[in-house]
Amino acid sequence: MDISVGTIGFPRVGETRQLKFALEKYWRQEISLEVLLHTANSVEEQNWKVQLAAGVDRIGVGDFTLYDHVLDWTMRLGCEPGRFRSIEDDTDRYFAMARGRTGIPAMDMTKWFDTNYHYEVPEIDQDCSPRSNFTSFLDELKRAIDVLGSQRTVPIVLGPLTYVGLGKLKNVSPSDIVEKLTPVYVDLFEHIKKLGLAEVQVHEPILVTSKGSGMTEMIAPLYGGDGTRGVLTAGNGLSVNLVTYFDGLDEGVYKAVSGSNVASISMDFTRGNNIAMLETSGFPADKRLGLGAVDGRSIWKFHPDELTEFLKRVEKCFRSGTVPRKISVQPSCSLQHLPYTVEAEVNLKEQKELGLTSVLSFAYEKLGELTAVREGLTRLEGGASSDLFSEVRMGWADFARLNPKKQTVWDRITLITGSDLRRPDQFSDRRSKQLTDCHILPTTTIGSFPQTDEIRRLRRRFINGSISKSDYETEIDKQIAYNIGVQEALGLDILVHGEPERTDMVEYFAQKLNGFAFTQNGWVQSYGSRCVRPPIIYTDLTRLHDMTVREFVVAQKLTQKPVKGMLTGPVTILNWSFPRKDISRKDQALQLALCLRDEVSDLERAGCRFVQMDELALREGMPLKDQNKDVYLQWAVDAFKLSTAVAKPETSVHTHMCYAEFSDCLDAIMALDADVNSIENARSGNETLEAFKKAGYGQDLGPGTYDIHSPVVPAVTDMEQKLQEFLSCMPPEQLVVNPDCGLKTRKWPETIAALRNMVTATHHIKAELRLEP
Repeated sequence: MDISVGTIGFPRVGETRQLKFALEKYWRQEISLEVLLHTANSVEEQNWKVQLAAGVDRIGVGDFTLYDHVLDWTMRLGCEPGRFRSIEDDTDRYFAMARGRTGIPAMDMTKWFDTNYHYEVPEIDQDCSPRSNFTSFLDELKRAIDVLGSQRTVPIVLGPLTYVGLGKLKNVSPSDIVEKLTPVYVDLFEHIKKLGLAEVQVHEPILVTSKGSGMTEMIAPLYGGDGTRGVLTAGNGLSVNLVTYFDGLDEGVYKAVSGSNVASISMDFTRGNNIAMLETSGFPADKRLGLGAVDGRSIWKFHPDELTEFLKRVEKCFRSGTVPRKISVQPSCSLQHLPYTVEAEVNLKEQKELGLTSVLSFAYEKLGELTAVREGLTRLEGGASSDLFSEVRMGWADFARLNPKKQTVWDRITLITGSDLRRPDQFSDRRSKQLTDCHILPTTTIGSFPQTDEIRRLRRRFINGSISKSDYETEIDKQIAYNIGVQEALGLDILVHGEPERTDMVEYFAQKLNGFAFTQNGWVQSYGSRCVRPPIIYTDLTRLHDMTVREFVVAQKLTQKPVKGMLTGPVTILNWSFPRKDISRKDQALQLALCLRDEVSDLERAGCRFVQMDELALREGMPLKDQNKDVYLQWAVDAFKLSTAVAKPETSVHTHMCYAEFSDCLDAIMALDADVNSIENARSGNETLEAFKKAGYGQDLGPGTYDIHSPVVPAVTDMEQKLQEFLSCMPPEQLVVNPDCGLKTRKWPETIAALRNMVTATHHIKAELRLEP
C-alpha cells in the first residue's frame, strides 16, 4: 500500500487566542484592518508550519476564517443576502452579515451539524445570483505555497451540495441553486489550477446526513458517474478529494461517490460504520482512500486494542487487491474542534494522581497519531504480530489504575424508575400554582449579565490566592446586589442573580462536581471571537455539596420579586464537555442528572420557586441520521426529567434553548415537561415560534425578543413588532418576554438600554391589550 498522511482542517484562533483578541480590538476600533489581518496571517502560517514539521504530506489550506468559514463561502460565492448589498466594503459587509447593523439584522446562526460550533446560515432565494469573489482565497493559497510548497498545499473548498444543504432556501429548489453555483466553482477550480496546485479538497459532510442521502442524484452531474464526466472533475486537471465526516455514508451515497470521477474519497471511521461498508462493498481501485482513523473531535488518545483491530480490518480489505492501493491517513474531521496542544497544560501535568496527560491528545498530538497509524498499517502489511502501540497501552493502564469505577454511582443509576422521571402533577394542574405573583406577559432575562473586566480581575485574584474566599464572595455579593438593583429599576418581573461567579455555564458546574478535569489553554472556537474551554469528564461523577444555593439566597434576600435558580442541564453539560469514550453518553448524562436533581431539591429547600435548567445543546447532540435520533432523544429527555421531576408542583421549571433547528425534535422538547421554555427566535424570523404553534405546544414559551449576539440596541418599536408577531401565534397568557440568550458577552450600557426598551415595549403591548401593567 502507498500510505501517506493528510489533514482536512485545523484550529484557527491561535494557541493563545491571538485572533480572538485581535478581532475584538478591531471591532472596538482599537486596531486597523491591516493589523488584524497581520495577526490572522501569522496564526494561520504558524498552523501550516506545525503541520509541515509533523511530516504531513498534504496540508488542508483555506478553512481559516476571521469569523466563520460558511460565511466566508457566502462571500466567495457572491451569495450575500440583498439587505447587505448596499455595504460596499467587503470587510464591513462581512462583519455586518455576522453581527448585524442598525436597521440590518444579522444572518441566522445555528449549529454546525452535531457540534458546538455555530455557522452563519446562507439565505438563498430565487433572486440569488452567484458570482466569483475569490481574490482573498487565492491570496491565501499563494501564501500557503510560499510556506509549504505546491505539492503539500491542498485547498479546502466547501462543496456546493453542503453549502446549499445548510442554507435557508426560499422559493427555490436545491438543484436549481446548485446549477447556478456550478459555473462559479468551475471558475474557482480554473484559478486554483493556474497556481500550480494538483489537488483540491471538496468538503461535502452533508452527504452523511439523512438530508444528504436525498441529494444523491446531484452527485453525478457535479462529480461524475453514470456515464457523465462531472463538471467539477472534467478537464480541469485537478484531482478532487471528496471529503465527508461526522458519520458514515449510506449505501446509496457510497455507491454514487464510489462510481464518481473523484480521485479520492475521505471518510470518517470514528463515527458511523464506514468500515463495514468498505468490507461489504469494497473500494474502487482507481481512487485514494482518505482514512479518517484519528478522532478529530475527541481529546483522548486512541485505544490500542480498538485501533489495532480496526487497522487489521482495513489491511484485510486492501490485501486482496491486485491494483496498488493508496491510503491517506487523516483525522476524521477538521481538528478545529480541539484545543491546540497538551504541552500547554502545566497544571494537568502536575496532577500526576489523575494520570491524564499520558492519555490526552489535542490537535498537535493528533498529528503524531496520524504518523502512528501510518506506521501501524505499514507494520501490519509487513506481517507484524507484536504490540503495535505498547507505549500508549501503558499510559491507558496507568490511567485505569488511578481512576477506578465508583460503584455507588452505578448503584444509584440502577435504582432509577419511571416515577423518578415524572412531575407529581400535570402541567395544566400545576400551572395555576405557579407565577402567582407575576402578571400576564411577565418579563425576565435568560440568566447571565455582563462579565466586566472588574469581575474577571476579581476572579483571577481569587484563583491566584491574592484574596481570600470570604473577600471574594463579598465582592461577588456586591455585584449580585448591583444586578438585582438594575433589574428592579428596569421593572423586570422575574429576576436573576446574574451569574458573576461563573466563568462559563458548563465549566462552573464541572468545577463543583467530582470527576471533571480542567485545562488552562484548552480553548476551542464556538463562533466568531467566542471561544469556550470544555471541561474533561474523566471518571464517574458525584456532587460533593450544593453548587448554587448561596448565590440564590443572597439575591433573593435583596428583593420581594422571585429570583430564578440557574442551572445548566445534564445534556448540555455533557455535549459541551469532552466526554469519556469508555462508557456511553447516556450513562454520563444520567450521572449528571442525579447531581442536578439533588441541586434542585436544595434550591427548593432554600425557598426557590423558579428553577431554570438550560438545555441549549439538546438539539445539537442529535444524530445526523433520522434512524438514530429516537434513541438519543429518549435518553436525553429522560436525563432532563430525572434532573427536574423532583420539583414540587408550585415550582416553575424553566429551560432555555437557542441557535438550533427545533422542527425535527419538537416532540422531545414537549416531552421535557418544562413549565416555561425560552427559545432563540430573534434571528430566525418567526419560524421557530410557528413550528411550536403547529406542533401544539401547550406550556409557556419565551421567544427571544432581540438578538443579544449583536451590539445593536433594538428600538422600542422593533420590540413591539416582535411581540405582536408572537401574539399572532400564541395567547398572551402563554408568553414570557425575554432576550434570546444570556447577556454575559454584552456591555452594561447596551444591556440596560436593550432591556429598558424590552420592558417599555411590553408595557405598550399590555396597554393595547388592556392587561394589568
